[in-house]
Amino acid sequence: MTEVTFDVLEMPLIIFDSDKWKDNDEYINVANKIINIIKENDFALFFIQNKAYTIGDTEFNPIVMVNREDWGGGKGTLELYIKDIVFDLIPPDFD
Repeated sequence: MTEVTFDVLEMPLIIFDSDKWKDNDEYINVANKIINIIKENDFALFFIQNKAYTIGDTEFNPIVMVNREDWGGGKGTLELYIKDIVFDLIPPDFD
């Protein structure tokens, strides 16, 4: 019989809600706050979630895992990486 294991990991989850923004340009402010949270804490991994972004009929909110040491390398920076993630988590505007 196959054995199943369940581990509870202590990883921080950073949640924001873009439905409460006046416009999508507020993502820069949110991204900067997330960057500060990451810089002020010693966790190696962080999860980021936008409660306003849902996928599918089950209204699943995707969670992006960020490793503070693996942010694209090359000419990329942690700041640009987080700004890209926050921007990508903004739901499309279907007006």
